[in-house]
Amino acid sequence: MENSLKEISFFSILVFFGLLVGGSFPFFSALGIALFVFFSLKFFTEIGKTIEIRDIIIVIALLQWVVGPILKYHFAPRDIFYFMAVNEAEYTSFAVSASSFFIIGLYFPGIFKKFNSEQQIKKIKQILKQNPNIDLILIFVGVLAGIVQNLVPESIRFFLYLIGGSRFIGLFFLLLNDRKFKWQIFGAVIFWLFMETVRDAIFHELLLWLIFLFIVIAFLYRFRLRQKLIFLIPFFILMGLIQSVKFYFRQEIAAYSGTFDRASLFTEMVSTELGSGEKTLTTNNFDAAIDRINQGWIVARIMRYTPYYEPFANGETIISGIEASLVPRFLNPNKAKAGGRDNFERFTGKKLSETTSMGLSPLGEAYANFGINGGILFMFFLGIFYNLYMMVIVRLSDKYPSLLLWLPLLFLQVVKAETDFVVVLNHLVKASMVVAFIIFSVRKFASVKI
Repeated sequence: MENSLKEISFFSILVFFGLLVGGSFPFFSALGIALFVFFSLKFFTEIGKTIEIRDIIIVIALLQWVVGPILKYHFAPRDIFYFMAVNEAEYTSFAVSASSFFIIGLYFPGIFKKFNSEQQIKKIKQILKQNPNIDLILIFVGVLAGIVQNLVPESIRFFLYLIGGSRFIGLFFLLLNDRKFKWQIFGAVIFWLFMETVRDAIFHELLLWLIFLFIVIAFLYRFRLRQKLIFLIPFFILMGLIQSVKFYFRQEIAAYSGTFDRASLFTEMVSTELGSGEKTLTTNNFDAAIDRINQGWIVARIMRYTPYYEPFANGETIISGIEASLVPRFLNPNKAKAGGRDNFERFTGKKLSETTSMGLSPLGEAYANFGINGGILFMFFLGIFYNLYMMVIVRLSDKYPSLLLWLPLLFLQVVKAETDFVVVLNHLVKASMVVAFIIFSVRKFASVKI
């Protein structure tokens, strides 16, 4: 791995100087792209060797906060709505600096302890030998929670949503289990996820779970280069097809009330696009793809509007996010809600329609609260916080070996760079409570130690 990192570092340095000298990119733009290249290659190299959540967070953040905006500046600058409201040098000097300090916090030395992957897999297999049905128990609980989720009061819906994620953790156990028909069971759970996705026409969760499933499967089966490419290439093709057709799919689903009808429509649209490519291979789709990965246009609007028309919040949204995560709503009915609509309008000056909600992202909130220098420092401490949290998980995994397999559920919202701080922290806190509840409930009622 040490040799691989040296090669990746050398290549990333070449990219940096190539963009700086040959591409006429501003210094911070070239640095941001080089960082993205470095961590993308590092992430790919480490797939199959460990479950490295930090690199997923970094790659997605750099893609949405740095690469997307730079693509917007250079390839699609003229846009009525998604334009970058400040110039490239001003934006990237803040975004890349803040992202860099966020990365330093995530990898701050002496905090995170690497775990022995071989030893962890052996411990998890030992759990399965003692409790061979734990995979089916978790899958059943997760599927049941997903079914009743929309039939209960809204106050407990999120709790059931999180419990529903246990079906994917059950899949991880299933893959290590010597069970008959395990691949049929695996396929059935993925099919159920697909049906939920087309029913609601919301695709980001499907793609995130597919990424997490791939990472954990690669870790459990010790994937090498060829196996990683066999899985990743079709995934990127699928992701491109989904991004190309989802807008048209959402326009037409009103006429299809049944889930199976919607699934049939979506499958037909993807199959047609795979054969023709008429939507994917267009300038409009390329511009739309840039807009989808570009979270920087919101940050740029915040930089233009705050503090000239709206003063810096000085930590107000961060404190309200902490309160919303730690204090139950019945004790504080006015606590912050997920969605981000009010903060978006407050710090960008842009009004949204009644049905639209957009988040500022942690990067946007950092600037809206503390400005440039304070925002950079906040991102460093946010990275430290995630680093400390993962250290706790790794250390607890000595006592609860399967805890590492719960990392995708714990970090499902954390890895999304567009979500507000209140959403990220609320998910992390509530998911931690739910994972602890499931682990101790399974131990108490099923006498199974996981």
